[in-house]
Amino acid sequence: MVGATGKLVVASAMLGAVALAQGAPVPAPDVLINGSGLHVVINLPQTRLFLYRDGTLLKSYPVAVGKMLTQTPTGTYAVTGIYPNPVWYVPKSIQEEMKQQGKPVQTSVPPGPDNPLGNAFVRFGEARLGLGMHGTNAPASVPGFRSHGCVRLKNEDIDELASTVAPGAAVTVAYQTVLLNEDAAGELWLTALKNPYKLDDPSFEHLAQVLLTWQANRRVAVHGKRVDLALKERNGKPVCLSCKSVDKARISGELSALRWLSGDDKVPELTPVEAVPAVPAAQPETVNKLEHHPVKKPAKV
Repeated sequence: MVGATGKLVVASAMLGAVALAQGAPVPAPDVLINGSGLHVVINLPQTRLFLYRDGTLLKSYPVAVGKMLTQTPTGTYAVTGIYPNPVWYVPKSIQEEMKQQGKPVQTSVPPGPDNPLGNAFVRFGEARLGLGMHGTNAPASVPGFRSHGCVRLKNEDIDELASTVAPGAAVTVAYQTVLLNEDAAGELWLTALKNPYKLDDPSFEHLAQVLLTWQANRRVAVHGKRVDLALKERNGKPVCLSCKSVDKARISGELSALRWLSGDDKVPELTPVEAVPAVPAAQPETVNKLEHHPVKKPAKV
């Protein structure tokens, strides 16, 4: 059990993992959410976007994010523009890709069913970053790791998101591969995700102590073999660590993130496991010549 200094109760190696059926509760990353206003949280390894209002989750959406070579950067941003029916001005780098692949080189794509930005573009961060959330003309590509750095949603989802957020809304892009959540019955659930960007997650060294502390405080056994197997498989399915019966494990109500990474004792930023070539800045899958919207300072997160 990940280097635990205390002894966790060992149960059957069966996980009791719960598949995420449509409408099932979605595990949340541990990000401090603004208590007022709108707050968008994107957890990259999870390929999931969470929309909060006044600290309460409104909805979550599947997303496609940056590929290994064009990673979506983590950080805290603000929404800086909302553009329905955008024109896509094709970046030079993508024009070069088209040329190398033997495709017709396009410099712009008008609004319509062939536009890779879909029905709307919601910019976050400075325009020079080229970052945004947008729709798609390839809905089967969502979720996944397929973009040049932007966050891609299905068109019906970007329609809903674009009509809800406003300039100034907070945006947090996180990279958390291990999620700890509690359900309405107080059971502890772990979700282990794959590490698509090959980053070293410093939260991993804290996991054993966090689980031991939870076990001691709640006086409920945490089953160590389930932890080890979940971390080995990393299949993205929530695993109940405290349920007595793995066969009958069911999530009760909603899942709430356990506060173990955020706060004053927040763990350090993620760093690459080994030296790799610098990742290019996210390619601007965006509109560079649109009407300017007033930019507000990002809300504190």
